[in-house]
Amino acid sequence: MPFLKTRLSRWDSVAVITAIVIGVGIFRVPAEVAKFLKSPALMLLAWFLGGIISLLGALCYAELSSSLPKTGGSYVYLRESYGKWAAFLFGWTEVLVIRAGSIAAIAFISAEYLRSLLAIDIFFIKPLAIFIVIAISLINIFGLSCGKKIHNLLTVINIFALLSMILCGVIFQKGNISHFYPAPFALDKNILSLLGLALIPILWTYGGWHENTFVAEETKDAARTLPQALIIGVSLITVLYLAVNFLYIYLMPVTEMANSSLIGSDVFYILYGTGGRKIFEAVVVMASLGSINAMIITGSRITYAMAKDNAVFAYLEKINTPYGTPHRAIIINAVWVSILILLGTFAKLLFFTGILVWLFFALAVAGIFILRRKFPAIKRPYKVWGYPATPAIFILVCAVLFVNTLIFNPLPSLAGLCLLASGIPVYFVSKFLENKKKQ
Repeated sequence: MPFLKTRLSRWDSVAVITAIVIGVGIFRVPAEVAKFLKSPALMLLAWFLGGIISLLGALCYAELSSSLPKTGGSYVYLRESYGKWAAFLFGWTEVLVIRAGSIAAIAFISAEYLRSLLAIDIFFIKPLAIFIVIAISLINIFGLSCGKKIHNLLTVINIFALLSMILCGVIFQKGNISHFYPAPFALDKNILSLLGLALIPILWTYGGWHENTFVAEETKDAARTLPQALIIGVSLITVLYLAVNFLYIYLMPVTEMANSSLIGSDVFYILYGTGGRKIFEAVVVMASLGSINAMIITGSRITYAMAKDNAVFAYLEKINTPYGTPHRAIIINAVWVSILILLGTFAKLLFFTGILVWLFFALAVAGIFILRRKFPAIKRPYKVWGYPATPAIFILVCAVLFVNTLIFNPLPSLAGLCLLASGIPVYFVSKFLENKKKQ
């Protein structure tokens, strides 16, 4: 199997992260956070903590990516730490559940806002969502260079929209600094519990900061570029998120934020009037298109990595020589996502994915301890700052989020774990086919 072509620079790698992370979440999640934390200071603190937790994870992944700069990201780290079985189960859930479900959910949002922007019938939401997925998949089939230009452009548009919103909010002075004054409210629960509940949606909004590691072999000087891109990307996103939340609070009291179902739309209305809602809809469409495109770029590379180790996935993968892209993986992903769109809804697609994300994050970062023992002589251009405390703290946070998700959302969580377990018999079938092929 030929290697993928190397084209991604440091800033391309940063763009992959920002295109995925800075999506539609920042336009709705702050309202959910306001329901838990009715204090402006606590809200900003929670968003800052979300950035710190993501940065801790990025620091850990920086060592993993510099030590093992191979296409597949977490798949490779789990395989080298625990063996092929752990890597296969990660790839199984990532390809069929986590990533496909996320792409389908974002496609729903993109289609909903596009429908509203164009003022067409609600019947077209699912057809529009499928069309978006297929169109972006075709772009990526014809080459990473073309695909990366699209997501870089969409990322620039999205960040520019956020920055212009922040600047206009300050220049127009339509807010009130008194919104930041501490408001009296009763802490009916322990403050740590409130912060923990608020961090669940916040960290979902930060999700995707590790996506550039999935295209390591397509990154120039990956051992150095990936760690730099991880740290730069997460730091940039944290600053932007804090600035956006600062603007939200400036324009709208926290009590009103908690009752705003589409806070981004309401903010644009305050800044620009009725026309602002149309601007917001266009921004959300651009953001979601960038996220879908970046997730297709990185997701197809997981299948590529799995095809090297598993007979079940080997026939799904083939590099399209003229364009240097894994076109079979991209096509199959597009078909599967389209099926999920036809069968599901936005809410249903999100319910059972979260618990698996935190499980595999914890396992991958725990692999740092294992890899340092198994391969003490391996070249490590970057070693995680604050070892062993940094990875240990991140693992503990993942464990807390895993337990919280299981407690507060038991049925969706158990469904996700069952889907994970369904990969076990598939793994043994793959091993059987491999052994038979060797005979």
